[in-house]
Amino acid sequence: MVFCSGVLLGPRDGILVGALTMLVYSLLNPYGPAHPVVTGAQVAGNSLSGAGGALFARWGGPARSTASRALALALAGAVLTACYDLLTNVATGLVLGQMLTWLIAGIPFSLWHIGYNVALFAALGTPLTAVCGRYAERLSV
Repeated sequence: MVFCSGVLLGPRDGILVGALTMLVYSLLNPYGPAHPVVTGAQVAGNSLSGAGGALFARWGGPARSTASRALALALAGAVLTACYDLLTNVATGLVLGQMLTWLIAGIPFSLWHIGYNVALFAALGTPLTAVCGRYAERLSV
């Protein structure tokens, strides 16, 4: 949804949606708020998704053929998720003082997270970004 907000609203507002939604989630998490360094990494990582959606729209992604759009979205999902996971694992390693341990321990979850988001971006993102792209044209008038 943050990626689609970037497609619909552009880079500034897409980044803002990503930052605010992750900040609220991190602070109001039922397990308790994350360490401030980890929260900052989560906010930065989620902001990248909003920026990625705006970049996707700027490059004409929503207007591409369905197959081309699905492939581009799968790639975007993989890259953005890998960046998010790397940021949050590095932040956790900094906080706990065991960087290599956290990076290695995070590999299985990160692979699952990337795979899930690739499927999600391709399956749901393909129709959603086309719709968001059409609405973005209407909003820019």
